[in-house]
Amino acid sequence: MCHGQLVSTRTACVIADAKPEQLAEYARDTIEIRANRLGTLLTGRPGPLVIDLAHQLAGPVYDVMWNATTSWFAVTIFRGDNVVRWDNRPGTDCGYPRAEDVLGATTPRTILEALDVPAGAIGYAEA
Repeated sequence: MCHGQLVSTRTACVIADAKPEQLAEYARDTIEIRANRLGTLLTGRPGPLVIDLAHQLAGPVYDVMWNATTSWFAVTIFRGDNVVRWDNRPGTDCGYPRAEDVLGATTPRTILEALDVPAGAIGYAEA
C-alpha cells in the first residue's frame, strides 16, 4: 500500500511459438490476445494463467511486469519448471535465480522491443 492506495503492477505475457488460436479460450474481459513477432501476446490481467501456460505449452513464457509507482520492471521467464527473472534492481533478491538478460536485451526499453511488447501495453514510461 502506498498512501492508502494499492500499488498497481501492469503485466503482459509473451508465449513464444504459440498462435493466438491456441489461446483463444483464455480471451475474456480482462485478457486480450494477439499475435506478436515471437508468438502470442496476452495483455490485461493474466494472473496465475501465466504459470499454467508455461506448463501446457513449449514456450518459453515471458511474464513482463511494470509498476509505475515504484519503477519496478521485471521479466519472469518460464521454461516448464525452470524459472528465472530479470529485474531492474541489481543486487537485490528478485525471488528467482537472476537472468542477466532477456533475449540479449538488458534494459526495460530494449527488453520490450526484443519481446515485441508495445510499451503502452503495460503503461511503461521511463523514469
